[in-house]
Amino acid sequence: MVHLSKKLKKKFSGYKMRLVRFLSTSNGFVLHAFYREGKAEKGPVRKVFYLFFLWIASMIGGGIRGHRVSAAKRKNYTRGPFVDKPETRHYKRPSFPFLAKKILVHDIISFDVFDTLLLRPFDDPKSVFYLVGEQLKCPGFYRYRVLAEKQARAKNLAQNDSNEVTLVEIYEQLQRYFIVDPQKAARIEAKIEWELALAHPYVKQIYSMAKNMGKTVIAVTDMYLPKEDIEKMLQKCGYDMDNIFVSNAYGISKRRGGLYEKVKEAYPDKRILHIGDNFTADVKMARENQIEAVFMRNVNTLGNPHRAFDMTALVGSAYRGILNNKLCSGMEKLNQYYEYGYSYAGLFVLGYCHFIHEKAKHEKIDKILFLSRDGDILKQAYSKLYPNAQTEYVYWSRAAATDLTTGRFRNEYLLRYIKYKISRKYTLAQILASMRLPEMLPHLEAAGFSAETVVTAEIYEELVACFIKHWDLVEAHCLKSEQAAQQYYREKIGDAKKVCVVDVGWAASGFSALRYLIEDRWQIGCEVTGAVAGANYLHDQNIIEAPLLNGKMDAYFFSQRKNRDLKQNHHVGRLYSVFIEMMLASPTPSFTGFSYDDNGEVAFSFDLPETEGYGYIKDIQQGILDFIADYTKAFAKYPYLCNISGADAYEACRFVIARIRYFKRLFGDYPVNRAVGSNGYAMETLKDLIEREYAG
Repeated sequence: MVHLSKKLKKKFSGYKMRLVRFLSTSNGFVLHAFYREGKAEKGPVRKVFYLFFLWIASMIGGGIRGHRVSAAKRKNYTRGPFVDKPETRHYKRPSFPFLAKKILVHDIISFDVFDTLLLRPFDDPKSVFYLVGEQLKCPGFYRYRVLAEKQARAKNLAQNDSNEVTLVEIYEQLQRYFIVDPQKAARIEAKIEWELALAHPYVKQIYSMAKNMGKTVIAVTDMYLPKEDIEKMLQKCGYDMDNIFVSNAYGISKRRGGLYEKVKEAYPDKRILHIGDNFTADVKMARENQIEAVFMRNVNTLGNPHRAFDMTALVGSAYRGILNNKLCSGMEKLNQYYEYGYSYAGLFVLGYCHFIHEKAKHEKIDKILFLSRDGDILKQAYSKLYPNAQTEYVYWSRAAATDLTTGRFRNEYLLRYIKYKISRKYTLAQILASMRLPEMLPHLEAAGFSAETVVTAEIYEELVACFIKHWDLVEAHCLKSEQAAQQYYREKIGDAKKVCVVDVGWAASGFSALRYLIEDRWQIGCEVTGAVAGANYLHDQNIIEAPLLNGKMDAYFFSQRKNRDLKQNHHVGRLYSVFIEMMLASPTPSFTGFSYDDNGEVAFSFDLPETEGYGYIKDIQQGILDFIADYTKAFAKYPYLCNISGADAYEACRFVIARIRYFKRLFGDYPVNRAVGSNGYAMETLKDLIEREYAG
């Protein structure tokens, strides 16, 4: 009875989901409003009412007819990451013990080839045509190649009652659009397929199991590539097949059942087990031909409902393909923090590092300075990608920048240490402790304040006036650390004449401060340029407009000058910047300042370590590095695929940063502090920050 109740509940839930999907995606106005980014979470009852009123509003505003939505757009809104548990734990493959029993009672173990034995690093096999077209120097090749294959199959079907064709026949048909030697072009495509071929790790284990049991192992595939090319691809990936049956060699296919007849003729009276990813061709038709079959679901069919698609064709396909091969193969059970790094931060870090490298080459930059802490994983990735580059990971922070530039940027000091803390109701004692400036207290007391005075907006200007009156104390305090900082940076810069300061964003305060210190105050004789992931500062959208214009500063994702639509939809108030910063989190404490130790050596001070998050930060970083390793290995022959646009990288990030539930569940307990010099006081969690920011 309980089992029946669960079944009915599951069935009802499925119908309910289909109804909600239909009502929320068939009308453009409703679709955008219901799935809009940054929306507050609603319970099931509120969702029903909300959907109902959206439909009423839509009909009053002109009816449904003018708001039809394409299938692609519907999918863009309804795709999303898994929230409840790691993606790798959502997919169930036939277990190895189950498969071992199946293999044991059969004589011949047959495998489909593409998407079963072999994987491509693309989610769409046709993406290979872009690479072929580039080698053939034909810009419209992708479209021509798709048309030529359709026409070649139609022609063969009309003449020979078979739609199976060879690769050369496809290229002969392609002459209608593009003149090329069919034999030569076919060899190029076959070579690229060979270069990209990867073994399916789960199926490779099944293959090894069958081999170890002494079974005859064969491959059966519907494919236009010649048998010898398929054999080379299988051998490259560690497969030694006893026989290979290719549809174009016989003019018959698995999908129509004829190829299975050939297999049965080759192995009469043998028990045959076939494993493949296409239910019709590999399961249904195999069983109709009295061949036992096991369905091995395609990694791309599993993964693509949970992937970003608003990306350029080639990089988007590569990105999704790499993710699907890793997360959907069935071989790995990973945690969500690792998957977060692999799935979303990996493409960003890879693309950003390539962007920095191209900037360094173009501008003849001698050394790249990665600022702590966001620069930690960027430096690790960059050094793996470009081991010969001159790079340094340097200590820096908003606190250090604020202290070291008091001689120039007075208001920055006052804003960060006083004004931005008004909402937190800090006392003057706490403010002075964060400044490490207790000598200011007598002057504040003389002005009518006490150590226990709570800083408010009403007294802010009076406090500012007192600090400005005694600004010599502020500068004297900061001068102690400035000498140590200057020595440190002189050593790090060395004999470089031009350096690039790399940070995540968003106001480029690190670049601005270091540029002033290195070029003007310290006069090191080194030109400073900068790079940020994105330029979008909440308080002043044009804060680095001039450096962006004159080329001193570059932004990867967006700025006022680049990808402005992305910038406008980057909701700072919805913590998008915070969530991207978390992609570059480092398992190290915040740096607070420079000084000298008792031996006269440069010393560094750090705030309390936020050890609560270090474990999963390490997992995130490992996921990032593994994605970069997998991506660059897969496309080692095609390095231009690392030229990932900021728009593509941002879309991979946006896909997850727009899902507030994802962050609340994964990172709700992560300690955060956005105010300079106050880590030593009561910390809030990311969940606290989310609830405060989303309250409006």
